[in-house]
Amino acid sequence: MDNFSDMYKDAYGFRPRGGDLVFYRDMSEADQQQWKADLQEQIDADLQSEREAHDEAVIACIKAGAGNVATAERWLRQAERNF
Repeated sequence: MDNFSDMYKDAYGFRPRGGDLVFYRDMSEADQQQWKADLQEQIDADLQSEREAHDEAVIACIKAGAGNVATAERWLRQAERNF
């Protein structure tokens, strides 16, 4: 159950509760494995989107004058702290 709870949180931003927990507990082992596989696909897609957004931000910083990736990364870290 803990693995499912962790994966659910990674995919949706919060832990499963109420109906989702009951629904999961009542599933067959095969259905639980399929739900976990679906959650993993969602997590992987989210991570890929985050990587792409980060890469685009680095490119934008370089175009704005950062000069190189290291400086662009530093600018992005500074912007996150100030946000």
